[in-house]
Amino acid sequence: MIGAKAVGKTGLFLGFALALLATTSVRAAEAPPLIHVVFNTAPNPPIVYGTGTAIDPDKPSLIVELLRMVSQRTGIPMDFQRFPWQRGLYMLEYGQADAIFASSFTSERLRFGVYPMKDGQPDSRRAIYHMAYHLFVLRGSNVRWNGQTMTGLHAPVGATPAFAVVPELRAMGVPLDLEASPESNLRKLVSGRIDAYAEIEGLAGAAIKANPTEFRQVVKLLPPLRTQPYYLMFSKSFYEAHPDVAEKIWDSIAEVTATTEYQSLVKNKYAE
Repeated sequence: MIGAKAVGKTGLFLGFALALLATTSVRAAEAPPLIHVVFNTAPNPPIVYGTGTAIDPDKPSLIVELLRMVSQRTGIPMDFQRFPWQRGLYMLEYGQADAIFASSFTSERLRFGVYPMKDGQPDSRRAIYHMAYHLFVLRGSNVRWNGQTMTGLHAPVGATPAFAVVPELRAMGVPLDLEASPESNLRKLVSGRIDAYAEIEGLAGAAIKANPTEFRQVVKLLPPLRTQPYYLMFSKSFYEAHPDVAEKIWDSIAEVTATTEYQSLVKNKYAE
């Protein structure tokens, strides 16, 4: 027969084991999820540096460093991979990635994921960066843009598929020639196949800088076609599972971008 003392010790041990198991389960439930972030393979200084899938350990890109600072502040881990932009949007839509940068807001992209919102509108206070689209033309071109209308076109305008400027140009009735590569679009411009190229300033600028002789006749028109805030966009599946985590990340982005440490990165390490 088992004595009362033995039973008491067994009960105490079981109680301790159950309490430990419960504590471990709570901690596991509270552990923040690893966020899988994807971004473009094309360079777009200063927010994206380098070409292809590699991430430079010394200069990984301004937004990678921003999000690493956010990760450190919040205790929420992140990893980063690079894919072509359209592939990244596909991955986000189908839950193969948790977040993507840098996405400007368009109603069409709401099918891909979730933006930081306030009062039914995207919350620009929690944007990761502001960027401008410009028209690039050949020196001496007759193409003009006054901020409202485009004149002097005799051939289509080049643009990147799935970029936010495409539906805006279509709404203006501008004929388009869509091509994913900045270099290919610029070569079309130089060869006369298109009259202008509508692109994010950093993307086109990086291609021109890398090929200064080939693209020496390409110039940028003012004013910009559009200047927009760009966001870290979460997948719908991630936001539905972890809305508090997504909101915490977006809030921390606003906090980190206001710090002197981040501003120093912008002005020094990533100054263009």
